[in-house]
Amino acid sequence: MELQDDRERLTPEPIPSRGAVPAASDAELDIDAALLAARQGAADGFSALFRVYHHRLLRYLRATEPRMADDLVAEVWVAVAERIAGFEGDAAAFSAWLFTIARNRLADARRRAARRRTDPVAVVPEPMAVHVEDVVIDRLDAQQAAALVVAVLSPVQAEVVLLRTLGGLHNAEIAAMLGRTETWVRVVHHRALKRLRVHLGEA
Repeated sequence: MELQDDRERLTPEPIPSRGAVPAASDAELDIDAALLAARQGAADGFSALFRVYHHRLLRYLRATEPRMADDLVAEVWVAVAERIAGFEGDAAAFSAWLFTIARNRLADARRRAARRRTDPVAVVPEPMAVHVEDVVIDRLDAQQAAALVVAVLSPVQAEVVLLRTLGGLHNAEIAAMLGRTETWVRVVHHRALKRLRVHLGEA
């Protein structure tokens, strides 16, 4: 038994290859490690980022511009793949960067559609039953919940809520993205949550 313990102590742990991302569930994934790997050109690093952020990004785009969402999300990931080597920052910075690219692509697509006079009409969501926490909706991540946000709130309120819940962005990051102050973001977010609670209470 003692000899076996010695062998276990002497057995070296495997050394991960450069740029490799340890296998883990989405909840356990080290985003900073995935970012480093992706910046070094490792496919598994980029795949890990895609797995964590893609569903949030797609729900944001489907909620704001459903008819163009699938094309836009592809454009966003192409842009990320082209620029990831030059990205500097942690997981929070990456999320802000990713959703900034998405918002810019969305704005470009809307301008093109307006020039062609074929701006798509938003799809009116079907009635749905969505559970929302009494105080906050920070855990909203279903596509139905995102559709509810867009249907009930003003466009500005919806964007702030979606960037908070799906993008995981802080008030300062949203303020910088929208060209507003943090106080403005806090007020809009508070009023949006209040409006949602009233709507759900009536429903």
